[in-house]
Amino acid sequence: MARLSSIPFEKVDPELQAVMREYDVELGGSGFVQVLAHAPEVFKDFIKFYFPLVSTTRGSVNMKLTELARLKVAEKNECAL
Repeated sequence: MARLSSIPFEKVDPELQAVMREYDVELGGSGFVQVLAHAPEVFKDFIKFYFPLVSTTRGSVNMKLTELARLKVAEKNECAL
């Protein structure tokens, strides 16, 4: 059972709505942002750190493949939610 609810898209901070649209294109989904939107300023700070890091270090591997690799590594290391 989920411990945090998703915030409806219409109620998500407009800046995070734009991020969700980017994730939809890059990753094929952005539903997790609706949960992280409970703390919008914290997530915005994370984005300011993470987006430039990813865009400068990912090279020619697309974002979707990168995320699939991360998930596989987490699975192999028996990471739990």
